[in-house]
Amino acid sequence: MTWILVSFFVLAVLVVWGFKMSRGRRKPLAIFPADYGLVAQTVHFKTQDGLTLEGWFIPHAASRQTVVLVHGFDMNKGNVLQRTHFLARDYNLFYIDCRGAGGSEGHSSMGTKEYLDVAAAVSYLEQYFPLQAQQIGLYGISMGAAAVAYYVAQGKTAKCIALESSYYSFKNVAKRWAWLHVRIPYFPLVGLVLFLKEKTQNIQVENFALQSTAAKITCPVLMIQGEHDRLAPITKARKTYKLLPGPKTLWMVKNAGHTSCAKEGGETYIKKLQEFFKTYLK
Repeated sequence: MTWILVSFFVLAVLVVWGFKMSRGRRKPLAIFPADYGLVAQTVHFKTQDGLTLEGWFIPHAASRQTVVLVHGFDMNKGNVLQRTHFLARDYNLFYIDCRGAGGSEGHSSMGTKEYLDVAAAVSYLEQYFPLQAQQIGLYGISMGAAAVAYYVAQGKTAKCIALESSYYSFKNVAKRWAWLHVRIPYFPLVGLVLFLKEKTQNIQVENFALQSTAAKITCPVLMIQGEHDRLAPITKARKTYKLLPGPKTLWMVKNAGHTSCAKEGGETYIKKLQEFFKTYLK
C-alpha cells in the first residue's frame, strides 16, 4: 500500500512539474532593433482574453504592407528579429511577444491560445496603423507557425503566410520535445499532462496543429523546414504540404535542425523570404 501512495505522490509532483515546464521560460530580451540600425516603437495591446502583450512596430516610410512576426516556444520577439530584420528594407514589421514571453503578460499555452495573440496584433495594426496595414503578411516559427496557421484557418484575412519549422502533430512534437530536452518519455507524464490540459480547457490539442488547419488555408504559403529537424521531421512537413490547397512552396534547408533554418540557409534564406513576400505581399 505504501508503494502505491509513494507512486501517486511522485506522479503528482511530476505532473505539477510538467505543467510548469509547459509554460516555458521567460527569457530576457537580449536582441533589439537598434542592434540592426532599426528604429522601433514599443507598443502594448490587449488580447481577447484580457492579457497585455508587447510588440515592436518598425515603420517603413514608403510601404503600406506589414509583416507580423510570431516567435516559437521558449523564444521571444528578439529571437525572430535576429532571423528576419532584413525584411525592414521593404516592409513595415510588427514583432510581437506572445503570452508569457518577453514583455508580455501571462504564461505560454504551448500553442493552443497563441492564435489570440496573432489576432490581437492584427487588430491593433488595423486600428492604429490603418495605412500600413492595408496588406498583411504573417510569419511564424514553430509554435508561432502553428498559431499563424490556426488564425488563418479560422477564415481570417492574410495576403500570405510563411511557416518555419512548423509541426504536423501537437502530441508528436510534445513527445519529441520532452524526450530530447529533458529525457521524459511520453507515457505516462507527457500524455497525462496533455490529457489534463484537454479536459480542463475543453479542447483537443491536435486541432491547433497543421494536420487540422493546413487544408483550410487558401492563401499562398511558404514552408521552410530543416532537413535534420528532430522535433518536426521533414516526413511530417511533406504531409502538411500535401494538405495545403492554395499556392505553396516547400523549401527544405540542408543541415538545419529545428528553428535553425536562418543560420544554415544563410543568403538563400534571405532570398527565399524576400522573394515570397515580394511575390504575394504587394
